[in-house]
Amino acid sequence: MTAPMKETIGREAVLQMANQYKSVADALMELIDNPFDYRRGRALTVEVRIDKKRDEIIVLDYGGEGMDDSGLADWISWGTGRQHEATDIGQYHVGGKLAAIYLANSIEIICRRSGDSTIWRFCDPEWGTRTTLLTAMPTRANPSELPTDVLRLPSACGFTMVRLSRLKPHRYELAVLTGRLANTYRKLLAEEACRIFVNGEAVSPLVIPISSVYKPIEIPPQKLALGVKVRGRIWVTDRDRFKVGRGVNPKAGVRTVFNGRLITDGEEFGHYLAGRGTLQRIFGEIEISGLRPNTTKDGWDTSSPGWQAIHDFMHEQMQPVVAFLNQLAESKAVSRDQRKRANRIAREVARILEDLLSGRGQGDSSDQASPMGRKPPTPSGDEPKPGLGGTHAPPQPKTEAPEGAVGKLPRLSPSRVPTIEFDSLGQPDRYQLRQRPYALVINVDYPLYQTIGETDAYLAETIAMALLEEEWGSRPATDLLNELNRAIWQWQENREE
Repeated sequence: MTAPMKETIGREAVLQMANQYKSVADALMELIDNPFDYRRGRALTVEVRIDKKRDEIIVLDYGGEGMDDSGLADWISWGTGRQHEATDIGQYHVGGKLAAIYLANSIEIICRRSGDSTIWRFCDPEWGTRTTLLTAMPTRANPSELPTDVLRLPSACGFTMVRLSRLKPHRYELAVLTGRLANTYRKLLAEEACRIFVNGEAVSPLVIPISSVYKPIEIPPQKLALGVKVRGRIWVTDRDRFKVGRGVNPKAGVRTVFNGRLITDGEEFGHYLAGRGTLQRIFGEIEISGLRPNTTKDGWDTSSPGWQAIHDFMHEQMQPVVAFLNQLAESKAVSRDQRKRANRIAREVARILEDLLSGRGQGDSSDQASPMGRKPPTPSGDEPKPGLGGTHAPPQPKTEAPEGAVGKLPRLSPSRVPTIEFDSLGQPDRYQLRQRPYALVINVDYPLYQTIGETDAYLAETIAMALLEEEWGSRPATDLLNELNRAIWQWQENREE
Protein backbone atom coordinates (compact mmCIF):
# COMPACT_ATOMS: atom_id res chain seq x y z
CA MET A 1 0.00 0.00 0.00
CA THR A 2 1.36 3.42 -0.98
CA ALA A 3 2.13 5.69 1.98
CA PRO A 4 0.11 8.95 2.12
CA MET A 5 1.90 12.08 1.02
CA LYS A 6 2.55 14.81 3.59
CA GLU A 7 3.39 18.37 2.65
CA THR A 8 6.26 19.82 4.67
CA ILE A 9 8.46 22.88 4.57
CA GLY A 10 12.19 22.99 5.18
CA ARG A 11 13.42 25.87 7.24
CA GLU A 12 16.27 26.36 4.81
CA ALA A 13 13.63 27.58 2.37
CA VAL A 14 12.27 29.94 5.04
CA LEU A 15 15.73 31.45 5.54
CA GLN A 16 15.98 32.11 1.82
CA MET A 17 12.51 33.66 1.69
CA ALA A 18 13.67 36.29 4.17
CA ASN A 19 15.92 37.76 1.46
CA GLN A 20 12.88 39.27 -0.24
CA TYR A 21 13.31 42.55 1.68
CA LYS A 22 15.10 45.36 -0.10
CA SER A 23 16.19 47.29 3.00
CA VAL A 24 16.16 47.47 6.78
CA ALA A 25 13.24 49.92 6.57
CA ASP A 26 11.14 47.44 4.57
CA ALA A 27 11.79 44.69 7.11
CA LEU A 28 11.16 46.86 10.17
CA MET A 29 7.84 48.01 8.78
CA GLU A 30 6.68 44.39 8.79
CA LEU A 31 7.18 44.35 12.57
CA ILE A 32 5.52 47.75 12.93
CA ASP A 33 2.51 46.62 10.88
CA ASN A 34 1.57 43.80 13.26
CA PRO A 35 0.05 45.83 16.13
CA PHE A 36 -2.06 47.98 13.78
CA ASP A 37 -4.27 45.00 13.00
CA TYR A 38 -5.11 44.56 16.69
CA ARG A 39 -5.44 48.11 17.96
CA ARG A 40 -9.22 48.00 17.33
CA GLY A 41 -9.71 51.75 17.62
CA ARG A 42 -7.19 52.25 20.43
CA ALA A 43 -4.47 54.91 20.30
CA LEU A 44 -1.30 53.01 19.40
CA THR A 45 2.29 54.01 20.10
CA VAL A 46 5.27 52.37 18.39
CA GLU A 47 8.83 53.00 19.51
CA VAL A 48 11.80 51.85 17.42
CA ARG A 49 15.31 51.92 18.81
CA ILE A 50 18.40 50.96 16.85
CA ASP A 51 21.55 50.63 18.95
CA LYS A 52 24.56 49.65 16.88
CA LYS A 53 26.89 49.63 19.88
CA ARG A 54 24.72 47.10 21.68
CA ASP A 55 24.08 45.32 18.38
CA GLU A 56 20.32 45.31 18.83
CA ILE A 57 17.01 46.64 17.55
CA ILE A 58 13.94 47.05 19.75
CA VAL A 59 10.41 47.53 18.42
CA LEU A 60 7.95 48.25 21.24
CA ASP A 61 4.25 48.85 20.66
CA TYR A 62 1.77 49.62 23.41
CA GLY A 63 -1.79 50.81 23.79
CA GLY A 64 -3.17 48.16 21.45
CA GLU A 65 -4.23 44.59 22.16
CA GLY A 66 -0.78 43.18 22.85
CA MET A 67 -0.25 39.41 23.09
CA ASP A 68 -0.54 36.60 25.62
CA ASP A 69 0.82 33.03 25.46
CA SER A 70 -1.67 31.99 22.77
CA GLY A 71 -0.72 35.07 20.79
CA LEU A 72 2.93 34.04 20.96
CA ALA A 73 2.06 30.55 19.76
CA ASP A 74 0.13 32.11 16.91
CA TRP A 75 3.06 34.41 16.06
CA ILE A 76 5.61 31.63 15.49
CA SER A 77 3.25 29.63 13.23
CA TRP A 78 4.03 29.92 9.52
CA GLY A 79 1.03 30.71 7.33
CA THR A 80 -1.59 29.70 9.89
CA GLY A 81 -3.08 31.16 13.04
CA ARG A 82 -5.71 33.61 14.15
CA GLN A 83 -8.13 34.50 11.36
CA HIS A 84 -7.40 37.91 9.90
CA GLU A 85 -10.14 40.34 9.01
CA ALA A 86 -10.46 41.67 5.48
CA THR A 87 -9.22 45.11 6.59
CA ASP A 88 -6.10 43.87 8.38
CA ILE A 89 -2.73 45.00 7.01
CA GLY A 90 -1.28 41.56 7.64
CA GLN A 91 -2.98 38.68 5.86
CA TYR A 92 -0.50 35.83 5.39
CA HIS A 93 1.09 35.08 8.81
CA VAL A 94 4.66 35.30 7.50
CA GLY A 95 5.82 38.95 7.33
CA GLY A 96 7.03 39.70 10.86
CA LYS A 97 8.79 36.35 11.23
CA LEU A 98 10.62 36.71 7.90
CA ALA A 99 11.60 40.28 8.77
CA ALA A 100 13.15 39.13 12.04
CA ILE A 101 15.20 36.52 10.17
CA TYR A 102 16.36 39.16 7.67
CA LEU A 103 17.46 41.55 10.42
CA ALA A 104 19.06 39.44 13.13
CA ASN A 105 20.16 36.07 14.40
CA SER A 106 18.51 36.25 17.82
CA ILE A 107 14.98 37.24 18.83
CA GLU A 108 13.25 37.85 22.15
CA ILE A 109 9.57 38.77 22.53
CA ILE A 110 8.11 40.10 25.78
CA CYS A 111 4.37 40.80 25.76
CA ARG A 112 1.14 41.26 27.70
CA ARG A 113 -2.42 41.24 26.47
CA SER A 114 -4.55 44.30 27.20
CA GLY A 115 -6.44 43.87 30.50
CA ASP A 116 -4.23 41.01 31.73
CA SER A 117 -1.53 41.10 34.36
CA THR A 118 0.68 38.21 33.20
CA ILE A 119 3.71 39.09 31.11
CA TRP A 120 4.96 36.39 28.72
CA ARG A 121 8.36 35.81 27.16
CA PHE A 122 9.72 33.90 24.18
CA CYS A 123 13.38 33.72 23.20
CA ASP A 124 15.23 32.00 20.36
CA PRO A 125 18.94 32.85 20.04
CA GLU A 126 19.14 31.10 16.65
CA TRP A 127 15.98 32.43 15.00
CA GLY A 128 17.89 33.87 12.04
CA THR A 129 20.09 30.81 11.39
CA ARG A 130 18.27 27.73 12.63
CA THR A 131 17.48 25.10 9.97
CA THR A 132 15.26 22.84 12.12
CA LEU A 133 11.66 23.62 13.05
CA LEU A 134 11.12 24.98 16.55
CA THR A 135 9.30 23.28 19.42
CA ALA A 136 9.10 25.52 22.46
CA MET A 137 6.82 26.90 25.15
CA PRO A 138 6.37 30.55 26.13
CA THR A 139 7.32 31.28 29.75
CA ARG A 140 6.07 33.73 32.31
CA ALA A 141 8.48 36.61 32.56
CA ASN A 142 10.29 37.21 35.82
CA PRO A 143 9.46 40.79 36.87
CA SER A 144 12.99 41.32 38.16
CA GLU A 145 14.37 40.65 34.67
CA LEU A 146 12.05 42.94 32.74
CA PRO A 147 13.62 45.86 30.87
CA THR A 148 12.81 49.42 31.90
CA ASP A 149 10.95 49.93 28.60
CA VAL A 150 8.33 47.49 29.89
CA LEU A 151 8.33 48.47 33.56
CA ARG A 152 7.35 52.08 32.76
CA LEU A 153 4.10 51.03 31.04
CA PRO A 154 0.79 51.28 32.94
CA SER A 155 -0.48 48.06 34.47
CA ALA A 156 -2.78 46.00 32.23
CA CYS A 157 -1.63 48.03 29.21
CA GLY A 158 -1.33 45.75 26.20
CA PHE A 159 2.15 45.71 24.68
CA THR A 160 4.62 43.69 22.63
CA MET A 161 8.36 44.24 22.69
CA VAL A 162 10.48 42.56 20.00
CA ARG A 163 14.19 42.63 20.73
CA LEU A 164 16.49 41.61 17.87
CA SER A 165 20.17 41.09 18.63
CA ARG A 166 23.31 39.93 16.87
CA LEU A 167 22.25 41.98 13.89
CA LYS A 168 23.02 40.88 10.38
CA PRO A 169 25.27 43.05 8.18
CA HIS A 170 22.86 45.55 6.65
CA ARG A 171 22.92 49.35 6.37
CA TYR A 172 21.09 50.82 9.35
CA GLU A 173 20.35 54.47 8.48
CA LEU A 174 18.08 56.30 10.90
CA ALA A 175 17.35 59.19 8.52
CA VAL A 176 16.21 56.82 5.79
CA LEU A 177 14.08 54.84 8.23
CA THR A 178 12.42 57.98 9.61
CA GLY A 179 11.63 59.25 6.11
CA ARG A 180 10.15 55.93 5.07
CA LEU A 181 7.98 55.73 8.17
CA ALA A 182 6.74 59.31 7.66
CA ASN A 183 5.76 58.34 4.12
CA THR A 184 4.34 54.84 4.70
CA TYR A 185 2.22 55.71 7.76
CA ARG A 186 1.46 59.28 6.65
CA LYS A 187 -2.31 58.84 6.78
CA LEU A 188 -2.36 57.11 10.18
CA LEU A 189 0.02 59.67 11.68
CA ALA A 190 -1.93 62.62 10.25
CA GLU A 191 -5.18 61.23 11.63
CA GLU A 192 -3.49 60.70 15.04
CA ALA A 193 -4.37 57.01 14.91
CA CYS A 194 -0.84 56.31 16.12
CA ARG A 195 2.45 57.79 17.24
CA ILE A 196 5.83 56.51 16.03
CA PHE A 197 9.23 57.28 17.54
CA VAL A 198 12.68 56.44 16.20
CA ASN A 199 15.41 56.58 18.84
CA GLY A 200 13.21 58.88 20.91
CA GLU A 201 12.38 61.32 18.10
CA ALA A 202 8.75 61.59 17.01
CA VAL A 203 8.03 60.84 13.35
CA SER A 204 5.92 63.53 11.68
CA PRO A 205 3.66 62.60 8.77
CA LEU A 206 4.84 63.44 5.28
CA VAL A 207 3.06 66.60 4.15
CA ILE A 208 1.95 66.73 0.52
CA PRO A 209 0.86 70.34 -0.03
CA ILE A 210 -2.22 71.17 -2.09
CA SER A 211 -1.88 73.97 -4.66
CA SER A 212 -4.56 76.63 -4.95
CA VAL A 213 -4.56 76.48 -8.75
CA TYR A 214 -7.06 73.58 -8.77
CA LYS A 215 -9.77 72.48 -6.39
CA PRO A 216 -9.13 68.90 -5.19
CA ILE A 217 -11.35 66.17 -6.61
CA GLU A 218 -13.07 64.36 -3.77
CA ILE A 219 -13.86 60.68 -4.29
CA PRO A 220 -16.56 59.56 -1.84
CA PRO A 221 -16.77 55.83 -1.02
CA GLN A 222 -17.36 54.01 -4.29
CA LYS A 223 -18.28 50.34 -4.64
CA LEU A 224 -16.84 48.92 -7.83
CA ALA A 225 -17.03 45.50 -9.43
CA LEU A 226 -16.27 42.33 -7.42
CA GLY A 227 -16.76 44.03 -4.07
CA VAL A 228 -13.80 46.38 -4.43
CA LYS A 229 -14.23 49.80 -2.80
CA VAL A 230 -12.23 53.04 -3.12
CA ARG A 231 -12.36 56.49 -1.56
CA GLY A 232 -9.95 59.42 -1.45
CA ARG A 233 -9.00 62.53 -3.40
CA ILE A 234 -6.88 63.84 -6.28
CA TRP A 235 -5.14 67.21 -6.24
CA VAL A 236 -2.48 69.44 -7.78
CA THR A 237 0.56 69.87 -5.57
CA ASP A 238 3.64 72.05 -5.35
CA ARG A 239 6.52 69.58 -5.49
CA ASP A 240 9.07 72.11 -4.27
CA ARG A 241 7.30 72.50 -0.94
CA PHE A 242 7.71 68.87 -0.03
CA LYS A 243 9.66 68.49 3.19
CA VAL A 244 10.93 64.95 2.94
CA GLY A 245 13.69 63.03 4.60
CA ARG A 246 16.27 60.79 3.01
CA GLY A 247 14.91 57.73 1.28
CA VAL A 248 11.69 59.43 0.21
CA ASN A 249 11.17 60.48 -3.40
CA PRO A 250 7.45 61.13 -3.93
CA LYS A 251 6.26 60.17 -7.38
CA ALA A 252 3.59 62.00 -9.32
CA GLY A 253 0.39 60.01 -9.49
CA VAL A 254 -2.00 58.41 -7.05
CA ARG A 255 -0.94 56.75 -3.80
CA THR A 256 -2.78 53.57 -2.85
CA VAL A 257 -3.45 52.87 0.82
CA PHE A 258 -4.69 49.76 2.60
CA ASN A 259 -6.00 50.11 6.17
CA GLY A 260 -4.16 53.44 6.43
CA ARG A 261 -0.80 52.04 5.28
CA LEU A 262 0.84 53.11 2.02
CA ILE A 263 1.15 50.27 -0.50
CA THR A 264 2.19 52.02 -3.72
CA ASP A 265 2.68 55.54 -5.03
CA GLY A 266 2.94 57.00 -8.51
CA GLU A 267 -0.02 55.07 -9.94
CA GLU A 268 -0.84 56.69 -13.31
CA PHE A 269 -3.93 54.60 -14.14
CA GLY A 270 -3.39 54.87 -17.87
CA HIS A 271 -2.21 58.51 -17.98
CA TYR A 272 1.36 59.25 -19.07
CA LEU A 273 2.33 61.75 -16.38
CA ALA A 274 6.01 61.90 -17.33
CA GLY A 275 5.13 63.19 -20.79
CA ARG A 276 4.67 66.79 -19.65
CA GLY A 277 6.32 68.60 -16.78
CA THR A 278 3.11 70.11 -15.46
CA LEU A 279 1.61 66.63 -15.01
CA GLN A 280 4.29 65.90 -12.43
CA ARG A 281 2.16 68.00 -10.09
CA ILE A 282 -0.71 65.50 -10.03
CA PHE A 283 -1.04 63.67 -6.74
CA GLY A 284 -3.77 61.70 -5.10
CA GLU A 285 -4.43 59.17 -2.37
CA ILE A 286 -7.07 56.45 -2.36
CA GLU A 287 -7.97 53.90 0.30
CA ILE A 288 -8.65 50.48 -1.22
CA SER A 289 -10.68 47.71 0.41
CA GLY A 290 -11.89 44.41 -0.94
CA LEU A 291 -8.53 43.71 -2.61
CA ARG A 292 -5.49 42.42 -0.75
CA PRO A 293 -1.95 43.69 -1.35
CA ASN A 294 0.88 41.24 -1.94
CA THR A 295 2.90 39.59 0.85
CA THR A 296 5.53 42.34 0.99
CA LYS A 297 2.86 45.10 0.97
CA ASP A 298 4.47 46.98 -1.89
CA GLY A 299 2.10 46.12 -4.73
CA TRP A 300 -1.18 44.64 -5.94
CA ASP A 301 -2.18 41.86 -8.25
CA THR A 302 -2.54 44.15 -11.27
CA SER A 303 -3.80 41.28 -13.43
CA SER A 304 -6.87 40.73 -11.24
CA PRO A 305 -10.37 41.87 -12.29
CA GLY A 306 -10.63 43.87 -9.08
CA TRP A 307 -7.57 45.95 -9.95
CA GLN A 308 -8.85 46.46 -13.50
CA ALA A 309 -12.06 47.90 -12.05
CA ILE A 310 -10.00 50.34 -9.94
CA HIS A 311 -7.82 51.22 -12.94
CA ASP A 312 -10.78 52.09 -15.17
CA PHE A 313 -12.53 54.10 -12.45
CA MET A 314 -9.43 56.10 -11.49
CA HIS A 315 -8.53 56.80 -15.12
CA GLU A 316 -11.85 58.57 -15.48
CA GLN A 317 -11.50 60.41 -12.17
CA MET A 318 -8.04 61.75 -13.11
CA GLN A 319 -9.11 62.97 -16.55
CA PRO A 320 -10.31 66.47 -15.50
CA VAL A 321 -7.11 67.43 -13.66
CA VAL A 322 -4.94 66.01 -16.48
CA ALA A 323 -6.88 68.09 -19.00
CA PHE A 324 -6.63 71.20 -16.82
CA LEU A 325 -2.85 70.99 -16.45
CA ASN A 326 -2.36 70.25 -20.14
CA GLN A 327 -4.41 73.31 -21.03
CA LEU A 328 -2.54 75.38 -18.45
CA ALA A 329 0.79 74.38 -19.94
CA GLU A 330 -0.34 75.24 -23.46
CA SER A 331 -1.79 78.63 -22.51
CA LYS A 332 1.32 79.66 -20.58
CA ALA A 333 3.98 78.19 -22.84
CA VAL A 334 7.30 80.04 -22.76
CA SER A 335 9.29 80.36 -25.97
CA ARG A 336 12.80 79.02 -26.37
CA ASP A 337 14.01 82.56 -27.04
CA GLN A 338 12.60 83.79 -23.73
CA ARG A 339 14.32 80.96 -21.85
CA LYS A 340 17.66 81.78 -23.48
CA ARG A 341 17.19 85.47 -22.74
CA ALA A 342 16.32 84.80 -19.09
CA ASN A 343 19.38 82.61 -18.59
CA ARG A 344 21.61 85.27 -20.13
CA ILE A 345 20.15 87.88 -17.76
CA ALA A 346 20.74 85.50 -14.84
CA ARG A 347 24.44 85.34 -15.65
CA GLU A 348 24.60 89.13 -15.95
CA VAL A 349 22.83 89.71 -12.63
CA ALA A 350 24.92 87.07 -10.86
CA ARG A 351 28.17 88.74 -11.94
CA ILE A 352 26.92 92.14 -10.77
CA LEU A 353 25.82 90.81 -7.38
CA GLU A 354 29.09 88.98 -6.89
CA ASP A 355 31.00 92.19 -7.54
CA LEU A 356 28.74 94.41 -5.42
CA LEU A 357 28.64 92.14 -2.41
CA SER A 358 32.37 91.49 -2.47
CA GLY A 359 33.19 95.20 -2.67
CA ARG A 360 34.31 95.10 -6.31
CA GLY A 361 31.27 96.95 -7.70
CA GLN A 362 31.79 99.85 -10.04
CA GLY A 363 30.22 102.15 -7.51
CA ASP A 364 33.13 101.56 -5.11
CA SER A 365 35.72 103.06 -7.48
CA SER A 366 33.60 105.97 -8.75
CA ASP A 367 34.07 109.51 -7.46
CA GLN A 368 30.30 109.80 -7.42
CA ALA A 369 29.72 106.80 -5.21
CA SER A 370 28.41 107.19 -1.72
CA PRO A 371 29.61 105.03 1.20
CA MET A 372 29.05 101.26 0.71
CA GLY A 373 28.92 101.80 -3.08
CA ARG A 374 25.38 103.16 -3.20
CA LYS A 375 24.38 105.40 -6.09
CA PRO A 376 24.13 109.12 -5.16
CA PRO A 377 20.81 110.92 -5.37
CA THR A 378 19.65 112.35 -8.71
CA PRO A 379 20.28 116.13 -8.88
CA SER A 380 17.16 118.27 -9.00
CA GLY A 381 15.74 118.55 -12.49
CA ASP A 382 17.44 115.44 -13.85
CA GLU A 383 15.20 112.92 -15.53
CA PRO A 384 15.02 109.68 -13.55
CA LYS A 385 16.01 106.52 -15.34
CA PRO A 386 13.37 103.98 -16.26
CA GLY A 387 12.79 101.43 -13.57
CA LEU A 388 10.76 98.26 -13.30
CA GLY A 389 7.11 98.48 -14.21
CA GLY A 390 7.30 102.29 -14.57
CA THR A 391 9.75 105.04 -13.49
CA HIS A 392 11.46 105.26 -10.14
CA ALA A 393 13.92 107.77 -8.76
CA PRO A 394 17.34 106.28 -8.11
CA PRO A 395 17.86 105.10 -4.55
CA GLN A 396 18.90 107.73 -2.05
CA PRO A 397 21.95 107.30 0.19
CA LYS A 398 21.19 105.20 3.25
CA THR A 399 22.75 105.09 6.65
CA GLU A 400 25.86 103.02 7.06
CA ALA A 401 25.20 99.31 6.76
CA PRO A 402 25.80 97.28 9.90
CA GLU A 403 29.19 95.74 10.51
CA GLY A 404 29.78 92.71 8.31
CA ALA A 405 27.05 93.70 5.86
CA VAL A 406 29.08 92.88 2.76
CA GLY A 407 28.17 89.41 1.58
CA LYS A 408 30.45 86.93 -0.16
CA LEU A 409 27.81 85.26 -2.33
CA PRO A 410 29.86 82.07 -2.76
CA ARG A 411 26.96 80.42 -4.62
CA LEU A 412 27.36 82.74 -7.60
CA SER A 413 30.35 81.09 -9.19
CA PRO A 414 29.78 80.45 -12.92
CA SER A 415 28.85 76.85 -12.23
CA ARG A 416 26.32 77.82 -9.56
CA VAL A 417 24.15 80.32 -11.44
CA PRO A 418 20.71 78.72 -11.41
CA THR A 419 19.01 77.66 -14.59
CA ILE A 420 15.94 79.82 -15.24
CA GLU A 421 12.68 77.96 -15.70
CA PHE A 422 9.05 79.04 -15.95
CA ASP A 423 6.13 77.23 -14.35
CA SER A 424 2.62 77.75 -13.04
CA LEU A 425 3.04 77.93 -9.25
CA GLY A 426 -0.28 79.44 -8.25
CA GLN A 427 -0.33 81.81 -5.28
CA PRO A 428 1.47 83.51 -3.64
CA ASP A 429 5.02 83.04 -4.94
CA ARG A 430 6.74 85.28 -7.46
CA TYR A 431 9.45 82.63 -7.84
CA GLN A 432 10.91 79.55 -6.21
CA LEU A 433 14.47 78.32 -5.92
CA ARG A 434 14.94 74.59 -6.45
CA GLN A 435 18.09 72.88 -5.29
CA ARG A 436 17.98 69.59 -7.21
CA PRO A 437 18.59 70.51 -9.96
CA TYR A 438 19.61 74.06 -9.08
CA ALA A 439 17.03 76.24 -10.81
CA LEU A 440 15.10 79.46 -10.33
CA VAL A 441 11.48 78.97 -11.32
CA ILE A 442 9.60 82.13 -12.29
CA ASN A 443 5.88 81.93 -11.56
CA VAL A 444 3.86 82.60 -14.70
CA ASP A 445 0.73 82.98 -12.52
CA TYR A 446 2.15 85.98 -10.66
CA PRO A 447 0.11 89.16 -11.41
CA LEU A 448 3.11 91.25 -12.54
CA TYR A 449 4.25 88.48 -14.83
CA GLN A 450 0.90 88.67 -16.58
CA THR A 451 1.56 92.32 -17.52
CA ILE A 452 5.35 92.87 -17.72
CA GLY A 453 6.76 89.41 -17.19
CA GLU A 454 8.44 89.14 -20.58
CA THR A 455 10.47 92.33 -20.16
CA ASP A 456 14.18 92.14 -19.38
CA ALA A 457 13.71 94.49 -16.43
CA TYR A 458 11.16 92.22 -14.73
CA LEU A 459 13.33 89.16 -15.26
CA ALA A 460 16.42 90.95 -13.90
CA GLU A 461 14.61 92.17 -10.77
CA THR A 462 13.10 88.74 -10.08
CA ILE A 463 16.45 86.99 -10.50
CA ALA A 464 18.23 89.51 -8.27
CA MET A 465 15.55 89.17 -5.58
CA ALA A 466 15.87 85.40 -5.55
CA LEU A 467 19.67 85.33 -5.40
CA LEU A 468 19.82 87.96 -2.66
CA GLU A 469 17.20 86.13 -0.63
CA GLU A 470 19.19 82.92 -0.86
CA GLU A 471 22.40 84.67 0.17
CA TRP A 472 20.94 86.91 2.89
CA GLY A 473 17.70 85.26 3.86
CA SER A 474 18.22 86.08 7.54
CA ARG A 475 19.15 89.74 7.03
CA PRO A 476 16.63 92.59 7.48
CA ALA A 477 14.38 93.32 4.52
CA THR A 478 15.89 96.82 4.15
CA ASP A 479 19.34 95.34 3.52
CA LEU A 480 17.97 93.11 0.80
CA LEU A 481 16.10 96.02 -0.77
CA ASN A 482 19.19 98.24 -0.74
CA GLU A 483 21.30 95.63 -2.46
CA LEU A 484 18.50 94.90 -4.90
CA ASN A 485 18.34 98.58 -5.89
CA ARG A 486 22.10 98.73 -6.37
CA ALA A 487 22.10 95.61 -8.50
CA ILE A 488 19.29 96.79 -10.76
CA TRP A 489 20.87 100.19 -11.33
CA GLN A 490 24.19 98.57 -12.14
CA TRP A 491 22.52 96.10 -14.51
CA GLN A 492 20.72 99.00 -16.27
CA GLU A 493 23.96 100.98 -16.64
CA ASN A 494 25.73 97.97 -18.09
CA ARG A 495 22.91 97.59 -20.62
CA GLU A 496 23.16 101.27 -21.65
CA GLU A 497 26.91 101.02 -22.16
